[in-house]
Amino acid sequence: MIKYLIPLILVIFIGCEKSDNQKPTYFGGKIINPKSDFVILSDSYEFKDTIPLNKNNTFLGTYTNIKEGLYVFYHGNEHQYVFLQPTDSTLIRLNTWDFDESLVFSGSNAERNNLLIDAFLQYEQEEKSIARYFHLPQKDFTNKMDSLKQIKDAIVTKYEENNVNPSEKFSKILNIALNYPIYTNLEKYAIKNATKKEPEILANSYFSYRNKTNVCNDSLMFFGPYYRFVIEKIYSDVYQKNSIKKLDNFTVELLNSINKNIDSEEVKNRLLYNAVVGHFFKEPNYEKKNETFFTFFKLNTNNEQKKTIQRLINDLKLLNKGEQLPSFDLISADGGLVDIKNVAKGKNTVVLFKNYKYASDDWISSRFNHLIKNNPDVNFVLVNLCDTSRRYTKNIDIKYQYTLPEESPTCEYSSSKFSRLVLVDKNGIIQNGYTSLSSSNINQEINNLQNFK
Repeated sequence: MIKYLIPLILVIFIGCEKSDNQKPTYFGGKIINPKSDFVILSDSYEFKDTIPLNKNNTFLGTYTNIKEGLYVFYHGNEHQYVFLQPTDSTLIRLNTWDFDESLVFSGSNAERNNLLIDAFLQYEQEEKSIARYFHLPQKDFTNKMDSLKQIKDAIVTKYEENNVNPSEKFSKILNIALNYPIYTNLEKYAIKNATKKEPEILANSYFSYRNKTNVCNDSLMFFGPYYRFVIEKIYSDVYQKNSIKKLDNFTVELLNSINKNIDSEEVKNRLLYNAVVGHFFKEPNYEKKNETFFTFFKLNTNNEQKKTIQRLINDLKLLNKGEQLPSFDLISADGGLVDIKNVAKGKNTVVLFKNYKYASDDWISSRFNHLIKNNPDVNFVLVNLCDTSRRYTKNIDIKYQYTLPEESPTCEYSSSKFSRLVLVDKNGIIQNGYTSLSSSNINQEINNLQNFK
């Protein structure tokens, strides 16, 4: 019944056909259990249209000068891709409760877009299996990837053979959707190999697949399979370089590589920002972080991102190692007012400053509970920052949690809004004024608090 319903909607919306040279392009459909009252269609650069939902949760966009190519459509907080050609009449039907799995295309050239969504769903399934192959010797791993690639190539070939006038642009998109995830996993394998104590020497032909790729197409940086490959390749190149000759500053090398390989200013800024933040929180005490920050400021042109990093630098100047933990008030779960110095008195203590808008409860709780379990003799304190609703973090025992009085100066300790861990020994002396839940040696640092007399 469903396969007849969507074409019927198309007829109702569009009405009489026009000649091909006058016919516009249509993109519409029906949303089951909508999360908002509109759908956005965009190419992520020059074109963007917000299409309202009607009372029956259907929508239709009409375009007279649309370009052939890949577009992305958004609804709620999710998105997917659609390939459109001038004069296409493309409809979707999806249920937001099962967004990707329920998505079905109909109308002209629907086969192409159903192939794309199938490629996406296959990718999600295959990633779970491929993760188990990374421990294999190089030859065995590449054989697995070669076998998978043969299957993907056959899908592209079948599409081209079954269509009288296949779109060359779509063939390229389909190839990226199917094969670039394989190339991405080859890059991941190379990175994992490079980080081993005794890495295996990669065959001279290992990276030959790169000859079939293009990493200079900024117009496709919004497309997941393409974006993931480009990022993984940039990281892989730096890791390979580092394995041959230990780099003086890995993160600086990575930032310069991003700057060299990415032309789009928006994408470049985002990657530079993600790299400097990600690497800082893995190694918050890295001695050469000032050089990293300087390089970031030199290469990044996004003022808001620069302001965030500057606030992070300012945060680093507060609560320094060797200082006494300052006195400030907390509100306990029962509403009582307590001084942090009394909460920490005589105990090795870990204080987490957390702003709920900038860190998910799921991630925080998984890491925080893991540290509590591994360090039963340490006192843990979670300070939920700067929110008048007294919001607590889900899935963490309330006995560890506190909020702040109104106008508390404590918010200054995390002006950048990033979660911050402070390690304090039983004498109230700060042993690490800024570390992270994702720090590579955080568990050992907490354990070492026991060594301070």
